[in-house]
Amino acid sequence: MPQLRWLGHAAVELNLGGKHILIDPMIKDNPVSPVKLNYFENNLNLIIVTHDHYDHLGDTVELMKINPKAYLFATYDLENYLATQFNIPWERMIPANVGGYIDFDGIKLALTKAVHSSEHSDPTGAIVSGEGVTIYHAGDTGLFEDMKLIGEIFKPDYVLLPIGGRFTMDPYQAAIAVEMLKPKKYAIPIHYNTWDLIKVDPNDFVKEVSKRGYKALVLQPGQSVEL
Repeated sequence: MPQLRWLGHAAVELNLGGKHILIDPMIKDNPVSPVKLNYFENNLNLIIVTHDHYDHLGDTVELMKINPKAYLFATYDLENYLATQFNIPWERMIPANVGGYIDFDGIKLALTKAVHSSEHSDPTGAIVSGEGVTIYHAGDTGLFEDMKLIGEIFKPDYVLLPIGGRFTMDPYQAAIAVEMLKPKKYAIPIHYNTWDLIKVDPNDFVKEVSKRGYKALVLQPGQSVEL
């Protein structure tokens, strides 16, 4: 059974299509992470990074070292930076940019637009699809109208949306995003309450999503959901 586990902040663990996948892997500096870095030693197939801010790039370099068979999926420019600065071999990269699906051994991957900032590449969201389930991880982003296109093209079952405000959408804006994305199952809030600067009540998001006729699912750090 496919499974998603929220590790706090924007870090998300997926078990999908026989693959162990980690998105935006800030583990060491994540004050609410339920696991230590060594939990992921020699068991990851894929690491996805939406952009290079420290709370999203996180422990990518070390995780690639302790998972010698894992691949990295990010924008070409970010991968080029990591290859140049940290000697991650290109043979372990899946170069991409915002566009259509790429096949990764039976899992479909895509990068989407995000409205944010980043030093070495444009920020992105990510689509992961397999076993009949499609997940959209928005990365860090403000609200933008092209979310309607993301929903129309990729038809996500689950959407993972930042709600912490200040650096991303707040709960009200994220609920508008849900209305545009039209998830078939649940909207899951992320990127909030890690630190006081992004402290919000996720129940505000739940209420706003419900008003719009969709369902939100609030996970605690470490909590899983079968997809």
